[in-house]
Amino acid sequence: MMPRMLLAAALLLAAAPAAPAQTQASSPAQQRAASRRALREARRTKTPYTDRDLGAPRRPPRRGESAPLPAVAGEPKFDRDGTPHVTEPKYPGLRLRKRKPNSPN
Repeated sequence: MMPRMLLAAALLLAAAPAAPAQTQASSPAQQRAASRRALREARRTKTPYTDRDLGAPRRPPRRGESAPLPAVAGEPKFDRDGTPHVTEPKYPGLRLRKRKPNSPN
């Protein structure tokens, strides 16, 4: 009786399908598409702060992480040591000048 039960249990376990749990096989293209969808949804929602506001250290992004946000125009840039990055124009006299409103040209 006991060997038959062991044999039945072994056959039942062998015939059972493998449980995939919560993981799925996905290609890098599917991962990029899912990342784009997640970023699109994140842009729609208003968030009170980001990781930059928390003073998180900079590190290179890992595979599957989102890219850093692009710089906003007019936002000051800083060097790696924290000093402001200021550049002087090379040829300041060669810029186009604004015309006066009463000028005939």
